[in-house]
Amino acid sequence: MSSSETDKTQSDAAPRTISGRLVVMSMFILGVIGGTICVTYAIWHNAPFIELKKALAAEFPKSVPQIEGGQHKGSPMTLRIVMKVDFHPGEEANAPLAEAATKRIVELAQQHQDLSPYEILRIHLVKQRPQDLTSRKTIDFRVADLPDESPK
Repeated sequence: MSSSETDKTQSDAAPRTISGRLVVMSMFILGVIGGTICVTYAIWHNAPFIELKKALAAEFPKSVPQIEGGQHKGSPMTLRIVMKVDFHPGEEANAPLAEAATKRIVELAQQHQDLSPYEILRIHLVKQRPQDLTSRKTIDFRVADLPDESPK
């Protein structure tokens, strides 16, 4: 078989094509499925903490509370609350403000969240300074040592 015969055989075969409409529809369907999976995961992940998140947002406007519960490998079960504050929580002059905010966060957590599965309640107060380091303060509480403030 000469090279001219081989070239002729390969050029006679029509290339397989897929219509542009099918590609666009497939991409659209894939996007809808991916978006649905992301939204479903976010709802399931945040569902146990929605009541507490709403209470914190109502008590501390513009605080953007973020709540996560769980445990890292080999560590105790932890409920982690991250809150933006309008003062610098790491500065000594703002210690009374940080203490008052922390006390209120603990009260709201006890009222709106079942803390029994957790061993540690970790509160992060964060103030982001423009073009500077973030000022933060982290306070850990043992849930067993918290005063009983269950809802009445």
